[in-house]
Amino acid sequence: MTGRWFVTPHAVRQYVQRYAYQLSYDQALANLIRLSEGARFIRRSHGCELWRGPRPSRLRMIVGPGDGEKPALVTVL
Repeated sequence: MTGRWFVTPHAVRQYVQRYAYQLSYDQALANLIRLSEGARFIRRSHGCELWRGPRPSRLRMIVGPGDGEKPALVTVL
């Protein structure tokens, strides 16, 4: 499954810890990819971007430059 960003393992772990503790790693990754598709850009700061996910959770995501052609979802706030 691919999305708009490369999702780092750290971002998946943060998502599980903060929002989805009952999900497995693979389920959480799939959720983050789905949520990233509906996210909207908020602002750019210190070389990274802040994005906000869709309602109802509206979780905040930090996106930075990736190693490949896609930007990387670095962490979930």
